[in-house]
Amino acid sequence: MYRVYVIKQIKKGTSQVLVDTRTNTNSFNVACAAFFDLLNKEFDSRHLLLMSKNNKQINAYRYQSKMGDRDYFNEKMELKDD
Repeated sequence: MYRVYVIKQIKKGTSQVLVDTRTNTNSFNVACAAFFDLLNKEFDSRHLLLMSKNNKQINAYRYQSKMGDRDYFNEKMELKDD
């Protein structure tokens, strides 16, 4: 099961899932489409876009991050499926 969603970090160690961003699917292609759709949304650096497979994080993007940052991603990069 793939899950794609955005979390908002409220305080250090505290976060909240943005319910209207959640996608649950058995299809990697559907999960990728959801990830790329959310990648282009306007959020600030308190927001993190995540993709997990069977409850294990496989892809992440921190909004407003720059190349070289830990959770940087852009649409030219390939999503992992492991």
